[in-house]
Amino acid sequence: MKTNNEFFPNRELMKMIIRPMYLALFLTLTFLSCNNEELSEELLSEVIADESTPEDVSGTNGTELNTTPCDFKLDNVQANSTVIINCVMDLGGQTINLPANVTLIYEGGDIINGTLDFSSNTTISGELMNSSLTMTGSNPQVKDPTFTFDPKRWGIVEGIVSDQIALSNTNILEKIFFSVKSLGITQFKIDTMDAYFKVDGPLGAITGPETYAINLPSDFNLSMSNNTHIRMQPNGHFRAALLCIYDAKNVTVKGGVLHGDREKHNYNSNYTDSDGSTGKTHEWVDTMRIKGGQNIVIDGVVFQDATGDGLNISGIYHYYDSRHIKSSNIIIKNNKFLRARRTNLVITSGEQIFIENNELADGGIDMTNSKGIAPSSNLNFEPVRAFSSTGTLIEYERVSNIYIKNNKQMVTDKDANPRAGGFQISHGDGPIIIENNEMINTGVSFYTANGVIIRNNNIVQGGIGAGAAENFGRTDTVYGNEIYNNTVVTEGTAITVSGNGTTIRDNYFEGVVGASFGAGATEITMGVSNTIFKDNSIKAKNRAISTINTMKNVLIENNVIDMLSGAPFVMTLYNEWSETVSSNFIIKNNIFKGTKSGTERGAPPALIGTNTITFEGNKTGEIQITGGRNMIFSNNEIEAAIGQNGVLFYADAPNTKFQSNKITTYPSQTPLKINCIKVATNIQLSSVSFENQECIEK
Repeated sequence: MKTNNEFFPNRELMKMIIRPMYLALFLTLTFLSCNNEELSEELLSEVIADESTPEDVSGTNGTELNTTPCDFKLDNVQANSTVIINCVMDLGGQTINLPANVTLIYEGGDIINGTLDFSSNTTISGELMNSSLTMTGSNPQVKDPTFTFDPKRWGIVEGIVSDQIALSNTNILEKIFFSVKSLGITQFKIDTMDAYFKVDGPLGAITGPETYAINLPSDFNLSMSNNTHIRMQPNGHFRAALLCIYDAKNVTVKGGVLHGDREKHNYNSNYTDSDGSTGKTHEWVDTMRIKGGQNIVIDGVVFQDATGDGLNISGIYHYYDSRHIKSSNIIIKNNKFLRARRTNLVITSGEQIFIENNELADGGIDMTNSKGIAPSSNLNFEPVRAFSSTGTLIEYERVSNIYIKNNKQMVTDKDANPRAGGFQISHGDGPIIIENNEMINTGVSFYTANGVIIRNNNIVQGGIGAGAAENFGRTDTVYGNEIYNNTVVTEGTAITVSGNGTTIRDNYFEGVVGASFGAGATEITMGVSNTIFKDNSIKAKNRAISTINTMKNVLIENNVIDMLSGAPFVMTLYNEWSETVSSNFIIKNNIFKGTKSGTERGAPPALIGTNTITFEGNKTGEIQITGGRNMIFSNNEIEAAIGQNGVLFYADAPNTKFQSNKITTYPSQTPLKINCIKVATNIQLSSVSFENQECIEK
């Protein structure tokens, strides 16, 4: 037995001194007091142990484990003693009652097969804990708050295993998390481990997936390495979770690889939960859930191949419920989210969430054994909300104060997965800030939200979706959204604008279509309202700006448009406004350029057929009127391409005014008859006026 270590602070030096004098010292000590008799036994056992030649195997923390049986016992340890364990002590199933203030220190040994019953202020090295050692008694403490988990010492079976063994793995890992936490350990480390964990089970109407997941306690740090692989045992459930932070605070998860069962999942299980519910789509099987978590950090974790979501963040109880436990102050940084079948990262309820420096790839792509499922995204906010019969908004869930910065998202093969990927803000309350992100083969969009700010992002072969047409005129929860200083280069539409309340400024948009307004409406009375589009630079192959359905209080101002060679139109502007008052749809002080037909600007024609528009102070190519009414064209510089008329009416446009425009045509460079203003054959104009036009022929 090794006790009273405080008397010998330099134990190695004492060994060198004691060994030659061992017998004499031992004889002398036999005449001393009881405590010193214990000291003599300590020295004797130490010398015998040191002079033996044990068979060493790997121990914890890289220390060589001495498998030599101990030749001393713990059943007569005195209070206030320190005991060094550098041999294997088999308790033989017995319970050892330790007195107060005893410290058990690991030096390559082990204590197995029994129970230690601790008194107050008793401390043990974490390396000595294992699956065959039970600790009971008065609040035992661990010497070091950092604990390194050796899966073999705790009965974890690695590799492909049966459901029964995978369930045992789950129970072992969760139990040790909470056990070591109760001993004062705050830092739990796992290095090399590759094991499956069964986390599915009958849930019922009351219990959730967290009941069967691997849960983490509060005030706990889980640190893993690239060699740590926690895998979901393949199953046929439709709402399971692998790792869960449930109603917990102050938790950090760092490193490690979390594997979903996406390609091995049984989608045809016809599983019926204990509450009778079924889920044929199996889209709620996640690799991690944070539910009612506060002060959480997820750092450097790899989430891959989730059957549903890679990481799902939500609250406990409905948001309006007095029992609601929110998820808040959560940092998601330096992680990789790969190939979730539904969404790589989803927030259904939470606030003060920071998503920074992550890589999110291939959310919702199709794979060999599993097709992606809607919304098929890299990131999605989707709180459940509804209106009561009286029109009151009921927030079952709420997402607000979200910051998404410096991330990279992509879809590897966009041609094979045209609907996959994207940052999708279905619903949310600001501020929701999306900035300094890189997006490849995908983009960002929002629908029913306010306070969304999309700025300083670089988007390649993707686009921006601003709003939803069904939110036309809606000012209660859709307002105050801003998009600025972004660069978008794509072979599609650079930005699509719909719904209400967005300011889009100081961006660079390059695409087949620069900006499309009003798309997605199920009725022509929907479209775009209370929106500003200004000071942007656009380069387009087909149309710079296109509007359809209904425009109300829409300003398009001070934009510079450069049409690429071969572009057929610079704009196609339509507005299905049906009221008698003006829609306040204004196109003002824009510059349209191009290379068509050798003119100075060469801008392609603009097709305009709106019900109320003010088209003022623009520099553009020829204008072709295709219908509409109540339009005003004033103070524009209109330059027709060679062979084209300045203004051409293909249809009547009642109550339309042309005033103080400068119109340039090139009749000398074509045999065609060119007019400053021309009305197509068989078209009769009604209430169309022309005042102070300046027609210049070249």
